[in-house]
Amino acid sequence: MRIKLEEDDYLKVKLLYYDRPTPLTERFSILEMSTLQATTLFPPDRKILEVKIWAPHPDGRIVDDKVISTFKTIQDFNDFFIKNPDFSIDDCDLFIADDIVLSSHDDGEVSIQIPIGSNDFSIIVHIFESYNLDKKLIPILKSKPGHYFLIDEASNITAEFVDFDDYLKHGRD
Repeated sequence: MRIKLEEDDYLKVKLLYYDRPTPLTERFSILEMSTLQATTLFPPDRKILEVKIWAPHPDGRIVDDKVISTFKTIQDFNDFFIKNPDFSIDDCDLFIADDIVLSSHDDGEVSIQIPIGSNDFSIIVHIFESYNLDKKLIPILKSKPGHYFLIDEASNITAEFVDFDDYLKHGRD
């Protein structure tokens, strides 16, 4: 069962991107998804190897190195932020076991980098299933690395952009 998060009420997937940052890795990016919306779909016992994060609190505190050192697994990370929702995950890079990197920016733009051919591709499939995204979009994304695809609530592609600048120029609401 998936954890219900507050951001489920206002962040809805609407922009998808795929690229191959290295010859051995592939990356899927999803706009209008929070860090926790992605991490709560990972196996909770998955080990975290390194965390780079900027997560401020409205009172000026930040998630500091002492707290970060307690994030040994995805469950540790999720538990902290679910119990402390006033900390805003503004920027985050989680280096996860098996060469997975989850990055988020402005807590509404998530990318997941995995080794090509990895069994961990199931995480991407799980995200698509959990957010009712048509899995038929995956081969379309892979066929056009570097392109951005705007989708509607039924997973129909409503626009395609050759790069992020094209999206900024022609695709923003």
